[in-house]
Amino acid sequence: MRDQTSQIVRLSTRDVAPADRLSYASWILSSALAPSAVSAGTPAEYQLDVTALELPSIAIVAQSGSPQRAIRARPEIRRTSQRYFFLVLVLSGSWHVTNVTRTRLGPGDLVFYDSRYPLDCDLLLQWSGLNLQLSEQFVRRWVPNPIVLGGQRIAESQWGRVLASYVAQLSPEFVVEAPVPQGVLIDQLGALLALTASELSGRRAASTPAERSVRDHVYDHIRQRCADTSLQAADIAISLNISKRSLHRALAECGDTFGAMLIHARVDLAVRMLQSPLFDRVTTAEIGRRAGFSDASHFVKVVRSRTGQTPLQMRRASRGTPFAHSSTSAD
Repeated sequence: MRDQTSQIVRLSTRDVAPADRLSYASWILSSALAPSAVSAGTPAEYQLDVTALELPSIAIVAQSGSPQRAIRARPEIRRTSQRYFFLVLVLSGSWHVTNVTRTRLGPGDLVFYDSRYPLDCDLLLQWSGLNLQLSEQFVRRWVPNPIVLGGQRIAESQWGRVLASYVAQLSPEFVVEAPVPQGVLIDQLGALLALTASELSGRRAASTPAERSVRDHVYDHIRQRCADTSLQAADIAISLNISKRSLHRALAECGDTFGAMLIHARVDLAVRMLQSPLFDRVTTAEIGRRAGFSDASHFVKVVRSRTGQTPLQMRRASRGTPFAHSSTSAD
């Protein structure tokens, strides 16, 4: 993948004099996310560290700091030039957030809010979180009625837990080093938002025969082309002569996502090669590459999570060969 580490921006109140830390924190939040007024009990000791990455349609902002209160009231809302939606994952600390309702949040909780409405976020302890700033166009492409996501604990729903788990992986550092194109990561986020919104609205995804037909054709094409490490949903959509949006919506109605189907196809291909004597002279790393995994460690991690075995363990088990526990991390 192309090195994109230059896009990551790191800012910290440690870089300014204690007397300037609160005003600098307000500037950081305004630059990375949206205008906010920040206060703290001991301003001179206040700390805020931010790592941000801007992508098409979304910005990913990892934050951590000392106890604070951040408010977006009418003055801050008036200074917000565009409408955004925010998806915030609590990583640590105790958060009291007032947006649509007042909610107390802890590690693992996921919230969604609209930049047009007031926000009061009181962080009582040392805290950290991951904040995704989503453009209105991106959100409405996947969720026609975003209000269904607001004012509730998203991670308490079935798809919400999947979404929260996925968001937890989207640190700026991971995204720039990811073994898949960033467009795939963004589309996966959108598809999970759509599935979560559908569940929270009380509407079960009821796919039509046409949508199931699209799903089946998509998976057939993915299986044929999954060895291509750069494969994206747009490539499959072109092959099927449909729009990328239509592809994702059909998959979402069937309870699937392009990213999940692609990983499934790649793991299936890798397992078949690992278990075939025809590939005995091919290293496990090379099998991973031939199955579409551009990163060997990612290949091992995915296969282990899906099958309970590393690629080398699977290969030896299929041959009836005892596994040596002293094997290196190369498997």
